[in-house]
Amino acid sequence: MKHGKTVLGAGIVFLFGIFICFPLFGKGYIPTHDGEYHIIRYIEFFRMLTAGYWFPRWSPTINSGYGMPIFLFHYPFPNYIGALCMSIGVDAVEAFKLSLALGFMGSGICSFLWLKKLFGVKAAVTGSLVSAFVPYWFVDIYVRGSVGEVWALSFVFASLLFLEYKMPILFSFAIAALILSHNILAMIFMPFLLGYSLLQNRSYLKGIFFGIILSSYFWIPALLERGYVVGLNIVNFHEHFVELYEFLIPSWGTGFSGAVFGVNKMSFQIGIIPLAIIVGSIIIVWKEKNMSMKHLYWYYIIFVLCSIAVMFSWSSSLWEHIAFLSFVQFPWRFLSVIIPVTAFIAAYISHGTRMRIWSIILIGVSVFASYSYIRPHIYEPRDEQYYASMSNFTDGTSSIANTFSTIWTGWKTERPQYILEVINGQVPGGLLENFYLRKTFSIISETGSEVYVPVLYYPGWKVFIDRKEVPIDYRTDGTIKFDVSPGMHTVRVVFTETPVRILSNILSILTLVWLLGWGILRVYAHRNRHASSSQ
Repeated sequence: MKHGKTVLGAGIVFLFGIFICFPLFGKGYIPTHDGEYHIIRYIEFFRMLTAGYWFPRWSPTINSGYGMPIFLFHYPFPNYIGALCMSIGVDAVEAFKLSLALGFMGSGICSFLWLKKLFGVKAAVTGSLVSAFVPYWFVDIYVRGSVGEVWALSFVFASLLFLEYKMPILFSFAIAALILSHNILAMIFMPFLLGYSLLQNRSYLKGIFFGIILSSYFWIPALLERGYVVGLNIVNFHEHFVELYEFLIPSWGTGFSGAVFGVNKMSFQIGIIPLAIIVGSIIIVWKEKNMSMKHLYWYYIIFVLCSIAVMFSWSSSLWEHIAFLSFVQFPWRFLSVIIPVTAFIAAYISHGTRMRIWSIILIGVSVFASYSYIRPHIYEPRDEQYYASMSNFTDGTSSIANTFSTIWTGWKTERPQYILEVINGQVPGGLLENFYLRKTFSIISETGSEVYVPVLYYPGWKVFIDRKEVPIDYRTDGTIKFDVSPGMHTVRVVFTETPVRILSNILSILTLVWLLGWGILRVYAHRNRHASSSQ
């Protein structure tokens, strides 16, 4: 009976998730701020995976065919989900929409299971459903198309779930997945998870450490090599603070943030119901006798108040002097904090009132208040072929205004007119190999040659002549060039891992082995204890 209630509760949450995501399952494409960038990235990421590059860092065909190190800096987890969908025959557009739906519904289930451990099934259903209708969810899904943030929030709930159920290894994996889903949102929620671990179970602080190191193959190179690229952060945070009335008054638009978009800019509202329950819960908490629960409640309140405070323009001095905040880019990104806070407080209220009717009313009002946001604008059907055939998508850098590039050159607006250019030499037979990240050819020269390759220069590209590495340089247009001595030689141009990336890979692999070994030992020890107690 107990498990039956859990299954029923999870089923209710899942069905509401399907209801919210229903527009994603249609044939039309939903226009979002980031969606079309993600589709191109999905196509490129899947291309690299199928070519045997399991941890892609370089995108070879974007930027007019000159390539770009976008996967060094762009969070990879949503791309893996998209590639998984594409591997079973789903095209990139549908894979993007399906990834959004899976991330959102996964967050609902994780939220339910986490709250069930704290408050029971009824309160868990209430908290999960009320938080599922927080307006910022629909900003992320149907306005911004921020698949990374959706998955990151899912892993925030997964982290809370694994901590409460005392699953330290899965907790570390959830922390790593949070970072790999959206590194910026991870920066926002990592302090929160640290505080939560201190309150609930301090031993899980090391789980956060292991999760951070497990994901180091991504974030260490991204952090240390960011000086080689431009366009990672072109946002002036001063233009994206939120006014008080925007927090409080329900509004909806599909434009970007900033004063230039006027009445059509995206919504920054906290939501009527989240505001109401945050204020109303203060009445209930005064009667709370469980001090640990009371401390946990006030921890959530303090966290959400601090998050709201840094979204106002008066906090600009903090943004100017604290490097962490400048990485966040948009002050309104802290609206994501409202989602888990609403889940906890709604469940807390439901548990405290006991009467089921109040939970039903709270859910019903939440649905009514946000239902209109689940009706996005929809384009005519657009499939993967539509985007793959449009040069403005395939020849860009998959970034806002094509601003992302290396420090040696800007966006290449035209495709190269040559596959290989050799000065004072010949390439008999042409390219022997012309794969994504490696090119092989023979060259004959009597006096020595200068070779130009139409690929952007970037650390990791190497040239081997007769299997011996030679110095590599770049032209004024930022593409690769190198010298070849007189005679006949075999030349290989290949993209490799730098020492920083190799070290980061080793850290991730060692942590993975450690966590798996620890997990096996825990299972073995548990079985031994169980066998001893049964004798």
